[in-house]
Amino acid sequence: MAHPVTHFEINAQDAPATQKFYKDLFGWGIDTNNPQSYGMIDTKTKGTGINGGIGASQDGRSFVTFYVETDDPASLLSKAERLGGRRVMEPMDAGQGLIYALFADPEGNVIGLAKMAEAQRQQEQRQQVERTRSRSNGNGNGSATKNRAKVTAAKASPKKASTRKRTTAKKTTTRARSKRSRG
Repeated sequence: MAHPVTHFEINAQDAPATQKFYKDLFGWGIDTNNPQSYGMIDTKTKGTGINGGIGASQDGRSFVTFYVETDDPASLLSKAERLGGRRVMEPMDAGQGLIYALFADPEGNVIGLAKMAEAQRQQEQRQQVERTRSRSNGNGNGSATKNRAKVTAAKASPKKASTRKRTTAKKTTTRARSKRSRG
């Protein structure tokens, strides 16, 4: 299995102030409508990037981490330890089919591991396929919908142009007749 980065997280001593800071700085949507007031970040991007969250630090220190998808967080925690890392948090069920864990690399950077429910994983994969298609459409704007609109507009344009030509032709014919009748 590949191990894509699927989520990032900012842990702060003052989560509400930090949420406001990033909302004001980047224009991110931040939804805190949950029992922990964890700010689910919507970066409002189409086709690129990942979303994340801002929450209160559990140990009083601030840090930023990212989450890597895996089928077996416990196994990767063990592997991280064998390679010189240390466990920070055992695998925990976050509900809705999400299990996550934390480890620190040999430098002390905290990295998350996430096992998503199959339905959530399939949705992520579909979104990635759509991002890839959008990037390869050749116009650089990453939007298949805009391309369809351009094609539709291009198909409609010749009809309008030919209508104008007919109208112009009729006026020319009428003018020519009136010149002949004068002459």
